[in-house]
Amino acid sequence: MKKLIALFTAAVMAVGLFAGSTFKPAKVNAATKKVIRLGVWASSPAESELLDNQIKEFERLYPNIKIQKLVITGDYNQVMQVKIASRTEPDVFYLDVYQAPAYIAKKVIAPLDSYLDKNDVKDFEPSLLKGFTSGGKIYGLPKDYNTLVLFYNKDMFKEAGITKAPTTWKELEEAAKKLTKNGVKGLSLSIDAARFIPFMFQSGAKINDGDKPVFNTPQAAKGLDFYVSLLKKGYAATPKELGVGWNGDALAQKKVAMVIEGGWMIPFMKDAAPNVNYGIARLPKGDKEGDLVFTVAYAMSARTKNKVEAAEVIKFLTGRQALSMTAESGLAIPSRISMGGVYTAKYPERKPLVDMVKYSQVYQFGIKSSKILDALNKACEKLYYKKVKDAKTALDQAIKEVK
Repeated sequence: MKKLIALFTAAVMAVGLFAGSTFKPAKVNAATKKVIRLGVWASSPAESELLDNQIKEFERLYPNIKIQKLVITGDYNQVMQVKIASRTEPDVFYLDVYQAPAYIAKKVIAPLDSYLDKNDVKDFEPSLLKGFTSGGKIYGLPKDYNTLVLFYNKDMFKEAGITKAPTTWKELEEAAKKLTKNGVKGLSLSIDAARFIPFMFQSGAKINDGDKPVFNTPQAAKGLDFYVSLLKKGYAATPKELGVGWNGDALAQKKVAMVIEGGWMIPFMKDAAPNVNYGIARLPKGDKEGDLVFTVAYAMSARTKNKVEAAEVIKFLTGRQALSMTAESGLAIPSRISMGGVYTAKYPERKPLVDMVKYSQVYQFGIKSSKILDALNKACEKLYYKKVKDAKTALDQAIKEVK
């Protein structure tokens, strides 16, 4: 899935730089070398190199623990479910925030609190940590994240006489209208809850309250109505209508001037459209700021026989030293607040991605996430294709499908 594609190559930082970190290596029995199996999904060569470098540094600092990286191909979540059912899951593994409620509910991952320094945990972006917390317990430490931002064609803006990126819904609509000309649309907008939910947040809506769906409110309808209105007015088009696979293609092929996507656009544009002069801006706000954040954590199998060593692996790979390597690489935004500045210092043009995290909620809506998203997507389709009179009606119908 393209929204999860975001990562690149690494530069190893000196150990001494982080001598003051509050995470201190546990004493490990030197008599027996422990092997911790680490489950990850297949990724780009650059991401693989970054993780390999982090693993090498861990094994240098912890000579009595070896990390065995297991690359899981195919549908990662399905394979993990099979492994868990057969009791062959890795000791530590990637866990997408979207899947976290199900894994926690099934008690297949262990709470990490007894292995963590409470003060150090405060360094993680709160919205990210919340996605892996249940009943006051932490079940995963997030490693990095991506928010949604506005990517825009600077040359098209200049030609249309637009001097700055839009900062409000009104400015977004005005810019999209001006930019829609000569066969080019102002925006490419997907009929996808992962893109229109931020507009619901920006109008003061909630999607869920725990495991209960609560998205059929006037506020949610306002956000959805505005999003779809840009399509109905002709200032935006869907990727399908533009004859492309996704929003990124539309910007790369200069079929639109603006798209709403995450940091995965950066490597994509570098490869697909190196000559497109684009900028990155925060999402225009409605009644308030609002956004989605996508994140992945390291989680521990509840059945691992080496919990202490597994915890050390998780703490290191989400610690300041390892995440400084992530920040330097530019692959994704490190999950720690203290590393945000390292990332933006090297990549200042990407600051909007970091700025939006404080206004973001994780891409997760309780144990019924899949049903909620399916229902929201159907509601958006009904509204766009005029099968309902308004967004509130579409959402009222949609919530009945979830309950």
